[in-house]
Amino acid sequence: MSVPVSEPAPALLRKPGRPRDARADATILEAAVAVLAERGPSGFTVDAVAARAGCGKATIYRRWTSRAELLLDTARRMGLESVPVDTGSVRGDMVASLGHFASSLRERPAGRILPAVIAEAAASPEMREVLAAFVRDRRGHPREALARGVARGELAPDAGLDLVLDIVGGAVLYRELVMSEPADEAYLTRLVDAVLSGVSARAEDGGFGDVSG
Repeated sequence: MSVPVSEPAPALLRKPGRPRDARADATILEAAVAVLAERGPSGFTVDAVAARAGCGKATIYRRWTSRAELLLDTARRMGLESVPVDTGSVRGDMVASLGHFASSLRERPAGRILPAVIAEAAASPEMREVLAAFVRDRRGHPREALARGVARGELAPDAGLDLVLDIVGGAVLYRELVMSEPADEAYLTRLVDAVLSGVSARAEDGGFGDVSG
């Protein structure tokens, strides 16, 4: 005689826990952006964000596992996002992309707090991870533009795309944040022409080698 199998109760079919509330996520991130802009990285704590958002720390830790993870997510919303650019030439793409980066450094909150992030990263492994992830996030579109240049034959296949990004990005950061001088279109055009000329000269001599990984 077979034993009838009963249907599981509806409660057992539901996944445990409540779904995340997107409105709560947005409120917390808005509070986090405000705390980061006002206090900088050294004053950015989960306690301060929770107080500004009007929630408990446990609510935040259910969404972000650490201060570093919350800080990275916050920094991503501070206004240094790269934008896709396709002018038809690698020269035009680089000048336009760097122009957007330079103006964002001058005009958006992330540009004001980035020096403090860099300073803290020098002493904090946690902040170094945040800064490295922040930079990687913003290299995607510029790297795609350089890759198109390789595909079009404008750059040598072994041109070293990450090295090119290191050079131009570092120059803009230095000029804007250290020299406090604008990286305007004339400067960016000279910079890009100098770098592309260097890539071409190296390519004729055998290229940079595969430094991009």
